[in-house]
Amino acid sequence: MARRSENTKALRWLFRTSKKQLVPMVLLILGNTLLASTAALFALACRGVIDGAVAQDRQELIVYAAALLGIILAQFVLRLACRSLEERIKAKLEMLYKSGLFETLLQKGYSEVTQFHSGELLNRLTNDVVVVSEGVATLLPNLFSLLTRISCALGVLILFDRMFALVFVIGGALLFAVSRVFRGRMKRMHKQVQQKDGEVRSFLQEVLGSLAIVKVFDIQNRMLAKSEQIQQEHYRARMKRRTVGILANAGFGLIFQTGYLYALLWGAFRLFEGSMSFGSLTAVLQLVGQVQQPFANLSGFLPKYYSMIASAERIIEMEQLPDEAGASTQRDAAALYADLRGICFENLTFRYDRETLFESADLQIDKYDFVAIEGISGIGKSTLLKLLLGLYPGYAGRIYLETDGEGEIPADRSTRRLFGYVPQGNYLFSGTIRENITLIRPDATQEQIDEAIRISCAEAFVRQLPQGLDTVIGEKGAGLSEGQVQRLAIARMLLSGAPVLLLDEATSALDEATSALDEQTEEQLLRNLRELRAYTLVIVSHKKAALSICNKRVRIVNQKIICSEEGCEPSPL
Repeated sequence: MARRSENTKALRWLFRTSKKQLVPMVLLILGNTLLASTAALFALACRGVIDGAVAQDRQELIVYAAALLGIILAQFVLRLACRSLEERIKAKLEMLYKSGLFETLLQKGYSEVTQFHSGELLNRLTNDVVVVSEGVATLLPNLFSLLTRISCALGVLILFDRMFALVFVIGGALLFAVSRVFRGRMKRMHKQVQQKDGEVRSFLQEVLGSLAIVKVFDIQNRMLAKSEQIQQEHYRARMKRRTVGILANAGFGLIFQTGYLYALLWGAFRLFEGSMSFGSLTAVLQLVGQVQQPFANLSGFLPKYYSMIASAERIIEMEQLPDEAGASTQRDAAALYADLRGICFENLTFRYDRETLFESADLQIDKYDFVAIEGISGIGKSTLLKLLLGLYPGYAGRIYLETDGEGEIPADRSTRRLFGYVPQGNYLFSGTIRENITLIRPDATQEQIDEAIRISCAEAFVRQLPQGLDTVIGEKGAGLSEGQVQRLAIARMLLSGAPVLLLDEATSALDEATSALDEQTEEQLLRNLRELRAYTLVIVSHKKAALSICNKRVRIVNQKIICSEEGCEPSPL
């Protein structure tokens, strides 16, 4: 009962999400049905041609030959139109499902989505979407086509001999019933194959993304061995599913050959008795093939159907993830900041991966404060910023913005435009430097772009590039140094216009120990940030240069937040 309920739920989801292609689907069903109906006419026309030739009836021969030619041309036109429409529907549905799932993932909670490996998410966005779109575009039209073929062929066979036709009806029904026994197993095996495929994709993606580590530590052979192990598991899952399919198809094929032999012997005896013509025997054999072929296709239809249902359930699983907490409407950052008095963490308790990072912790950040956050690795510095951004909603206590007009406003997804954020890793995208910097604010003027790269100390190296701002960079900033990538990420943050700046180890690549030039660049960058007197800044850093521009120093110790005032004064307007 539970399995039937899951299938029904998946079918309802498929209908709801594919309604935009309903009209083309109906046209495809009508086209396939019409094409299938011509098969019986083809067999009858062949009978007429053969019987006319045997009877030496020129007129009958010409009439049926012309009819046969017309049927062949009609089948050609219908087949061409149906295949073209089918491909169009598949492509449209693939775009529809892929865009829908992508949008769903973007709307779901950050902590819930990141529980899945990015390779597994890509597997669902690609492989599962393809399986579902192909299933929706082909299964129903093909089912109508098969049923039409069976109905027309059996209808003509009944005219020849009812008992003869009844044997094929009963045999086909039994085959269909036996194939349904394997539905649960086929679904489970398809899910296992998709899961293993996701593991292969995830592993390869991780290795290629960490190629420098693999080469530096000379672990290519270990990675190859692990890759072969994972691919072998995927291979075994595929072969297990395929073996069941091969055995089923072979068994059905044997039964169909037996049925064909039965039809041939039955027709031969009727021909021997003189109660059937050569043309009728030819037509009967063709019609039997048309009955057998749909039943044979039904044996492959069910595995494809259950694969579609299984992939749809994997997509539905993503849709059932919790949505992001908080109002979806974004507040106006300028108006909110004008009214802001401070940011408050009150009695904060938060656990991540069964580890308690904060226990009844408190922190007050006033407007225009420059705050430095310190602590050992893994203590919760980055997590504190993500909590403020509403990325981790599952905490106890309160995180809110204290304002003059509206009082206390919860910090969640609706307040994110208040914050500019440079995370660890910086996350530049492949494309031009200009596209990256203006990602959040595509309508920025050239003067605004120039000011952002000046403050972030990116101006000098950008001007030296042959194409300047239009220089194309690779994935994660490939082609630039880590320090250059960080400065561009800071420029992007500044250009966003957000008045509260959050920098998570954003100057780590500009290490004081690397060179005097890097040290000067870092000091100049920090001075430039300090001159942003209308802003509030929170920086995660262990460096003295970063501490020198801050008026508050925050340390995370033993799940508590300890705040102390530094010598530098806040920057009121």
